[in-house]
Amino acid sequence: PCRVPETDSFRNLVASCYNPHAGHNSARRRGKRITNFNDISLRTSFINCQEEYVRHGNLTKAAQMFDDVMIKEYPPVFYWWFIRNFQDPHKWFEARTRFALSAAAWSAVGHVIGLGDRHSENILLDTSCGDCVHVDFDCIFDKGLLLPRPEVVPFRLTANMLDGFGPTGADGAFSGGLQSAMTTLRDNRDILLSVLEPFLRDPVIEWKRQRSQQGQKEGSKNKTSTKEAKRSIRTIDERLRGMYNVRNPNYRKIKRVDHQSLNEDDEMAKMLPLSVEGQVHKMITEASSHENLVQIYVGWMPWL
Repeated sequence: PCRVPETDSFRNLVASCYNPHAGHNSARRRGKRITNFNDISLRTSFINCQEEYVRHGNLTKAAQMFDDVMIKEYPPVFYWWFIRNFQDPHKWFEARTRFALSAAAWSAVGHVIGLGDRHSENILLDTSCGDCVHVDFDCIFDKGLLLPRPEVVPFRLTANMLDGFGPTGADGAFSGGLQSAMTTLRDNRDILLSVLEPFLRDPVIEWKRQRSQQGQKEGSKNKTSTKEAKRSIRTIDERLRGMYNVRNPNYRKIKRVDHQSLNEDDEMAKMLPLSVEGQVHKMITEASSHENLVQIYVGWMPWL
């Protein structure tokens, strides 16, 4: 696995946490309880929530079950890692702020380029200062949306991430940092597109695409690759113009029975550019939505 000096994975750090306010024998005291993927009951509880949507089409009930069975039963504890690791008040405040701002910068860039596979082992923290560091950039250009359980969030903003930002959650330094990062990216749209366009036509990326399309003829492969490259550039360009265009493939495959559907405001947001503030609000809402988190692959650990 990829390692960065003085860092540890988000999952390991949550596992090391404990809530001293919880009773000594309380199941909610220790973070390792919510990070133990070998715990069959933990995995089964989440899958049962997900199946309510995947098999029965009731996304509203699935999201409510996710909140009741996972989030309330396995409450976040990451807030306590900063208190234990940075006991000087000034260092504690600085580390928590650096975590929020660095997470915001990574989230902005990751959303624009369609960076997926943001499970808890691909997000690291510098344990000396709280900086957030991402690794493993193979799943880019929205490839996460093509997975059997598509990654339908713009970035990772789960309960423990929010807990680490402090009492204000995403409404404090994180949202401010995200606005600053998106403003910078949008102001430099032409430069970014000129850098990304040749990268999209990289021979290695082409080879990976073609390997997954071995049944196609050569000419068909090249046409498909060119079409994919143009689609990716268009998607990135739209995001740099303020559009929220993460299209959930589940909405086409799974018929909902709870009489809920995308409203006109959601559809309009995909067609019209938003202000930076509006775009950031939409990104945070979608990233933290329980209706989205309950659809993601169990190994991503959406409750963490």
